Amino acid sequence: MRETSDAPDVDPTGAPAEPVTIAPAAGTGADAHSGVVSRVFTDRWMGVLLTIGSVIALVASFQLSLDKIRLLENPDYMPACNFSILMSCKSVINSEQGSVFGFPNPFIGLVGYAVLIAIGVAAASGVRFPRWYWVGALLGLTFAAGMVHWLAYQSIFSIQVLCPWCMVVWAVTIPMFWYTLLHVLAKLTGAGWVRALQRWHLVPVVVWFLAMAAIILWAFWDFYWADFFGNL
Repeated sequence: MRETSDAPDVDPTGAPAEPVTIAPAAGTGADAHSGVVSRVFTDRWMGVLLTIGSVIALVASFQLSLDKIRLLENPDYMPACNFSILMSCKSVINSEQGSVFGFPNPFIGLVGYAVLIAIGVAAASGVRFPRWYWVGALLGLTFAAGMVHWLAYQSIFSIQVLCPWCMVVWAVTIPMFWYTLLHVLAKLTGAGWVRALQRWHLVPVVVWFLAMAAIILWAFWDFYWADFFGNL
């Protein structure tokens, strides 16, 4: 049997060998989690997020625009998204809130989300935008998020009807706004609270979805959900 010795090894030239340091395996514990977070908030992955989200929102905006044009041509036209007394795109499209700036709201989405798609595709392809460019994208998404919340409030509490295509826009705009906000904050400051928000990035999105579901359930309980669940 070969015995081991505590004496340092030497190479053929007679010089002592360098000590070998065994590092802990990479990708474990908090370091692995930090690595995942850092990959999520790279320009490339943010570009992928903006592209996917904006494509979905653009499709919804396009469909709403088509329905608005068809309703102008024929007031009796019934959009395919009119599922029930609760889900009715027609009521929302024809409301005053459906044309806040004097023209149909979906037209804003056609322009705004098309711009975001261009930014997203470029970023996903490896284009390095300056910091002010991302700030501009964040400002646009801040406006979109503000509009989404205002329209959601109007739809739930004033018009008292939900628009499925509008809800699709709500559902993708909020995550795009939130992740772009965290991405821009990280570019502006390296503060620990920004890194903490990035580590827990999914929590506010999940809370937002749950809060919206709870508000819709509560607001329409007597009007719709009580009978719906009672008939199950």
